[in-house]
Amino acid sequence: MKNNSSIYLFYIFMLTGILISISSGNWLSCWMGVEINLISFLPVMMDSSSIYSSESMIKYFIVQSMGSSLLFLSIIMGMYYDMFFNYSIAFGLMIKIGCPPFHMWFPSVMEGLLWMNCFILSTVQKFTPMVLISYLESNILLLFVVLACVWGSIGGLMYSSMRKIISYSSIYNLGWIIAGINSMSYTWFIYFLIYSFTLFMVCYMFNLYNINYLNQFFVIYNNFYNWLIMMVLFVSMGGLPPFIGFIPKMIMVYCLVNEEFYVICVILLLSALLVLFFYLRVVFTGLMINSLSLKFLMKSDMFLTYLFGILTFFGMFIFFMIKLYL
Repeated sequence: MKNNSSIYLFYIFMLTGILISISSGNWLSCWMGVEINLISFLPVMMDSSSIYSSESMIKYFIVQSMGSSLLFLSIIMGMYYDMFFNYSIAFGLMIKIGCPPFHMWFPSVMEGLLWMNCFILSTVQKFTPMVLISYLESNILLLFVVLACVWGSIGGLMYSSMRKIISYSSIYNLGWIIAGINSMSYTWFIYFLIYSFTLFMVCYMFNLYNINYLNQFFVIYNNFYNWLIMMVLFVSMGGLPPFIGFIPKMIMVYCLVNEEFYVICVILLLSALLVLFFYLRVVFTGLMINSLSLKFLMKSDMFLTYLFGILTFFGMFIFFMIKLYL
């Protein structure tokens, strides 16, 4: 969709829907905010240059309508039957964020979107359901943590499409976020913010170089600095210390151990190794074929690229401050 005045209006309504949901005092108002957010995002998904955007938009609308219908039905039935209220609400919200076993629509929808829309779908559109999940008190959330981590880490190994890899990585990170929500702490919000920040940098780089598949990384391997920044972003997304992507995982593990969720913590850490593997295979490919021709070409549109590299290394500064004061 072109940058005209209407798209900014849709963005405003998206943010309005989020604000209505997170500031509401009852579930019916939360559902209304979710619906405003959904309807506002559908026109943003439309792109005339892509033949798959209409298909993704229809899939997204159908699945989100199913989740919203279940959510609305749960709210109405919860007024009379409290027995299954938390469970049915949780199922409806898990459908909306694409958490396993309700995740099959998510990689398919991501495949037909622009990179910036992929970022919005993976972060902004999931924020409201995550806040609503934090209102629930149910042990069934632990089941979703295990399914998200296992399925997200294994699914990313099977594809060479970067959108599929990013989508399964997003599913995997849902496991960490839901684990933080289940521990009744606000560490999930810190994790979500840093993950969104890192994902924005990755999606910006992919959009800048028009990268869609693994074999297209040859485009940036001729410039050593661009390749280095891209690889640093990848290992940061994988959670390799001491980059900034490791900081929220470290905080989350600390909180889970304090809450005595030892089994969940082990599952999260083991699945993190698989996720790191399908990010490192891109890095190793770059190490083997890079020409090491040190070309420093500072262009106006590359300023953000070099800034991303500096910000990713900010994790080292955080480690230094922790070592200094603890």
